[in-house]
Amino acid sequence: MRINRIALSLTLVAALAVGPAASRARAQAPGDPPRPQAPPIAAAPPQPAAPEEPPTEAEVLIDQAIKQVADVKSVAADMVQDVKMLGEKFRVKGRYLKAPGARVYLRLDVEDLPGAAGTMLQVSDGELLWDYSKILDDQTYRKLSIKPVLERLEAPELDPNLKEQILSSLGFSGPGALLSGVRKVVKFDQHDEGEYDGKPVRIFRGAWRTREGLAGPDQRPVAPLGRLPAYIPSHATLTVDKQTGWPYKLELYGLKESIVAVDTRQVGLDGTRIGAKSSIEKQEPSELTLVYSNVQFDPPLSDADFAFQPPPNANVEDDTETVLAGLNRAIEQMALQKRMEAADAEASSLPAKIEVPASPPSAAIPK
Repeated sequence: MRINRIALSLTLVAALAVGPAASRARAQAPGDPPRPQAPPIAAAPPQPAAPEEPPTEAEVLIDQAIKQVADVKSVAADMVQDVKMLGEKFRVKGRYLKAPGARVYLRLDVEDLPGAAGTMLQVSDGELLWDYSKILDDQTYRKLSIKPVLERLEAPELDPNLKEQILSSLGFSGPGALLSGVRKVVKFDQHDEGEYDGKPVRIFRGAWRTREGLAGPDQRPVAPLGRLPAYIPSHATLTVDKQTGWPYKLELYGLKESIVAVDTRQVGLDGTRIGAKSSIEKQEPSELTLVYSNVQFDPPLSDADFAFQPPPNANVEDDTETVLAGLNRAIEQMALQKRMEAADAEASSLPAKIEVPASPPSAAIPK
């Protein structure tokens, strides 16, 4: 159970740090479900979403920060995440580098968790993207050839939003994906200004937008109404540099439960709870805090900072062909959708009713 939680926590920490790419690098712990063999790439074009409510003033400012961070060409930063969740308390330390030419580096190490250890490393030298992960003695190596993927992403049929989603899933969005991801799941409706580590910052606060997909430790969906359980980090505080937009600190936390504890006992076949009420676990509020420090823009980086070589006997899985196949399917379906939309537009431009001129009256034949 602890191994699974370490794997899950590494995935969560990495997803917060640089976006959805973390799920590709997670080692499969004993008891885990089978892992996908390649990064998830949408094979179908995105469906039109329901109209969204206008962004709050705070969200407009976060959107500006997202653009600023996306424009950063080169950066180096340390990161620390303190995790307190589901009875576990530990720290994850890491290092993040980004340089021109699709070069990235991310390393995360679990600390302060007795009897267990975990490491995730993601490195791209502009040619190959490597994913290495280790949980206890379980190690995995994966690689992806970047250039053919980036070339296919330039296809004119590809929707810009899907292109951004794919780049994020590959790990190239960095802390910009952190801002984009938390912006989507949290409704920020409060903000003020302050100072952090001697720098002027904006501080944003908000709560979870939706309960869709949220589940408890026993995998049961959370109740559709009422207060969210304390183990779900349902509230967020985001601290962003006022000038550069860089996210210095993200805090996710659950709210303390009321006097009546959440009944965590299993439900029997007859619908009744199993076990005495004294066995009900009192869930402490989850707390996850991610901090970027020693942030340096345009640092002196070299090719050696993005070099990686697996050991000769390593079992390396190559995701390139699978990713390209999924990307080609997405491009084909988007091209088909555009052709269908063009045909519909042409059909709708035709007049709804075509007037057929009446035949001229025939000349009267004299008798």
